[in-house]
Amino acid sequence: MRLRLLPLLVLLFAGCSGSGVSRWIPFLPKRTSTVGLGAPPVVKSNKGSPFGPVTGTLAYGLEMRLVVSPIKLSEGRTFEARIQLINRTRKVVNLMFNDSREYDFILLDANGKKLVQWSDDQPVTQGPGYIIINPDERSELVAEISARDMAPGRTYQLEARIPGYDRLVAVQNIVPQ
Repeated sequence: MRLRLLPLLVLLFAGCSGSGVSRWIPFLPKRTSTVGLGAPPVVKSNKGSPFGPVTGTLAYGLEMRLVVSPIKLSEGRTFEARIQLINRTRKVVNLMFNDSREYDFILLDANGKKLVQWSDDQPVTQGPGYIIINPDERSELVAEISARDMAPGRTYQLEARIPGYDRLVAVQNIVPQ
């Protein structure tokens, strides 16, 4: 009789509880936060942050900024672009990748046609990759992007993304000289 009654009681208590079985069974750990359940980490304003206020895309506890050097087509056919990932949380942020493609840049013309994808010219090595950013620190990812299809005075769009992290995307309009 006891063996039949015990599973019924557990199901009854689990069904009546908004927080599940852990509320009624004392030896199960209690859930006090949702951080481990896929919820985004809480980002609080840091008045003493050396990086200033948040000005870029904010996702996964990271701020993503896109910094592009001035483009002078008369001096060369490439320009430098940087992704700055700033940890705005109080915990370490670890980005994991399946291969060596940790970031990418896509150059689009005014009509949205893809002119250059930076990762097309980069070697790919198989094996896990990581970007680890401590609290109040940043990581910079630098690339030289081809400007061979660009014309002076026209507006282009540079898109920076972190593969596998859909919300880490930054877009900037650029006009070469």
